[in-house]
Amino acid sequence: MRRNRMDNLNTKEQNEIKLNLDTVLEILGNPTRRAILSKLAKIPHSTSDLHKALGISRQAVHSQLQILKEHNIIEKIDPDERGGKYRIKTNLSISLNISPDYYNINYDIVEIEPKSKKMFLSDGEESIDYTDKSPSEKIKYLGERIMNIEDGLSNLDSRRKELLQRKESFIIQLKNLMKKKFKDKLSPKKTEMDNLELEIFYTLFFEMSRFQQKINIDHLLDELFFTNLDRFSRATHRTSIEELLRELSNTIDVLKRIDNDFYFVF
Repeated sequence: MRRNRMDNLNTKEQNEIKLNLDTVLEILGNPTRRAILSKLAKIPHSTSDLHKALGISRQAVHSQLQILKEHNIIEKIDPDERGGKYRIKTNLSISLNISPDYYNINYDIVEIEPKSKKMFLSDGEESIDYTDKSPSEKIKYLGERIMNIEDGLSNLDSRRKELLQRKESFIIQLKNLMKKKFKDKLSPKKTEMDNLELEIFYTLFFEMSRFQQKINIDHLLDELFFTNLDRFSRATHRTSIEELLRELSNTIDVLKRIDNDFYFVF
């Protein structure tokens, strides 16, 4: 499920959906599919409903619905009913951060259990307070709570942007330090792997939580876009990366080699 370079996927194993990042981006890259998902997120729609709302042919709507259905993103509420309505069956979120000094994509896909109870007013006092209100008061109450949540999410987004900017500033300093103090100590050989030592080092710092306890070379291969190689080519690159990690560990104190494994030491 997550075989993507600095592309992190969070799933619950029991609800795992066979989608990789390339498929997710391909699905969401189509404006018609995005329009369909936007409408289904509000209320269920049939093929006929979407045909009329979007102003495209039934056949075009049907083909896009089939793609979404095949990837378990939507489902038909009553499969046996002709002209039945569709709804979204998956929680999907994606965030991208691409800058001159940082690259990271996180995506989260969880299929909603059909019989799971929706979370609603889990706080006891809030539930009682809501129950005692009139319909008009309930609408106002819910609207206020939604606005409060949106404000909270906006604050989180601002804080996240601030943290990402600080992280990128540290990565820039790290690059400058490596360039000034350590680059000459690394292998001067000009090969097809030239500069891979530095790329490996920066990759480890892009997502340190993934490599903090032990550097998984297979994960590192994926982060360096060596995922789709044949077995021989992948093994060759693996050997090269192991050699480069050994060289880095001999040059930089925070990277330690214990037997055949590599660790950060802070």
